[in-house]
Order: sequence, then C-alpha cells, then structure tokens
Amino acid sequence: MSGDTRSTVLDWSAAFDRHDVETYADYMDENCVFFNVGTGQRVEGRAAARQDFVDLLAAWGDLRLEVIHVLVDGDSFTKQWAMTGVHTGDLPGLPATHRPFRIVGAGVGRIREGKIVELTEYWNLASFLMQVGALPAPEAAVGVGG
Repeated sequence: MSGDTRSTVLDWSAAFDRHDVETYADYMDENCVFFNVGTGQRVEGRAAARQDFVDLLAAWGDLRLEVIHVLVDGDSFTKQWAMTGVHTGDLPGLPATHRPFRIVGAGVGRIREGKIVELTEYWNLASFLMQVGALPAPEAAVGVGG
C-alpha cells in the first residue's frame, strides 16, 4: 500500500478497474463509511464495502473506471471519474437490459494511515437509467420561436 493520499487513491482506483476485490477492500478502513449519493445507499465497514463491490461487478459487466482528475489536500481527496460497463445483472426493480452505459461522477473522501475512512460518491442515477432503457430520454429542447 502506498503512503501518500494521491497514490493511495490512484492505486485503489486501479484495483477497482481490474476487478481486484481483495486489494480494493484492503484499501478500505475496517470502520469505513461509504455513501453512494446515486443510489442513496450507505455502507459501513470493510466487509460491507467489499460485498458492495462484488455486487456491483455482478450487476455491471465489463466495468471500467477511468480516473479523470484527483485533487488532494492533506488526507482529503476529490476524484473525478468516468465509469463504463454493461447492465448485465438484475438490480432491485430493474432486470438486466444488457445495454452499455457511461457514468461521470466524483468522489470525496478522507484517508488515514493509507486506508479510506470516509467516501461519498456523487453520480447521476437518472443518466444511468436512461442509458440502459429504464427511463425515457428527455426530448430535445425546441428552440424559441421555432
């Protein structure tokens, strides 16, 4: 495990991208708190964070994570990211559609002794649902006077 905040964020993100569940979980503090704004889900503890990642991999095949930008201030970080995949697994109330998606989001967190202790991820659930066909896409805006 790396020592500085930026390296920790990048190494943890790389473990996510290669679907390395154990390394991903090792970066989480035993008592971490993860809040997913997109789904409204709150996950507490390393074991629960690990299971959340396993569940995500089951529902979203071909999952890839691209880190766009990382900002660090001491033990705090913000990471902008893009995630792509295919909706291959059933979600509560949403059977698999096998359609591709691309989500852009950001995470804000804090690291202590090389472990993520707090993380909040912000992304647009409606965008995902439109891409996989669960919500209709908004109609194109009609210009004024046209």
